[in-house]
Amino acid sequence: MYRFFVMLLLLLILLNTCMGCALIVAKETVKAVDIILDEGPNPEKKKKIIKKQKTLKEKSREFYCSKVKDAEKCDNVQ
Repeated sequence: MYRFFVMLLLLLILLNTCMGCALIVAKETVKAVDIILDEGPNPEKKKKIIKKQKTLKEKSREFYCSKVKDAEKCDNVQ
């Protein structure tokens, strides 16, 4: 019976400790999200990322079309 109470006590301590850690992590996450949302987005950086994505997409399409003869996807390339 004593062993049961000790295990129960340890389990309760563990649960309280884990909940405290989760709460701290949640608070820090909320702070980080608030900081990110408060700052204005950088439109120049967004344009660069979109441009890079387009060039990567075009390069991958060219590579695909050079390897596979797919009339549906490769009409405009080559």
